[in-house]
Amino acid sequence: MNAIQDINHVGMAVHDMANAVRVLETLGFLLTPLSAQRGAVKPGDPVVALGSANRCAIFATNYLEVLTHADPARPDPRQARFLGRHEGAHIICFGTEDTQAAYAEFTANDIRSSGVIALERDVDTADGLRTARFERVQFDGAATPEGLIQVARHLTPQYIHQTRYMGHPNRVTGLVETWIVAEDPLAVVTRYARGTGRIAQPAREGYRLDFERNSALRVLDAGGAVARSLGTLPSAPPLIAAVVFASEDLPAMAIRLRAGQIEHVRVDDQLLVPNQAACGVAMLFRAA
Repeated sequence: MNAIQDINHVGMAVHDMANAVRVLETLGFLLTPLSAQRGAVKPGDPVVALGSANRCAIFATNYLEVLTHADPARPDPRQARFLGRHEGAHIICFGTEDTQAAYAEFTANDIRSSGVIALERDVDTADGLRTARFERVQFDGAATPEGLIQVARHLTPQYIHQTRYMGHPNRVTGLVETWIVAEDPLAVVTRYARGTGRIAQPAREGYRLDFERNSALRVLDAGGAVARSLGTLPSAPPLIAAVVFASEDLPAMAIRLRAGQIEHVRVDDQLLVPNQAACGVAMLFRAA
């Protein structure tokens, strides 16, 4: 299996988008304008408003997505489920150039999934409003209690990865790792290895899966010191607990955190902002 190439993005749900923007901008991220999502419920269905909207921190090959209700007066049921569990990260979206091949691989390996579903949203570009289009395949939610796990293909990547949104003041160049915390990390990483066609490698207090384009998935033991360093977990494991970014100027990042009075500690050669200081998902920064 090799249809999955990388981790395309991680999605986090927040109670208050204005507060999340304040936190992320203090951390030095530049966010895209708010964009409402539309999509099909299942293959072949018409594309309809989903009730969710996002702002994103865009990098060259991936991004961090911040989700909220498109209309607070009409809450999106999916967002409500996310936030009913906890504020923080709920989506891991792997990247592919061929969603049909990914779906065929899942089917051949008895992995239940949604089939290929359409998704789109209007985004601001230098030439005006354009529609970004995607195809996605969602894993069976019953088999992924840590969150909504999916695979997506960007049909119009030029509308997402706009260079004008990549000049982050914190000099972050990409999302390089995503961390899941689990009571049984071997069982979880085995499931992901089967779904992504990668071989799990032992790593400190857990396991990791490496992908092309400088991205990795790490599954940590909930009882280990590294998992405990992330802060008080917002809900019981398994959950998507942390994201790791590469920064071209880590000393300046440390100054930014102190100036913004953002809670943080140094873990090995990384700066760690615990989940309670970053809207429910721990954020680590390491030298690019």
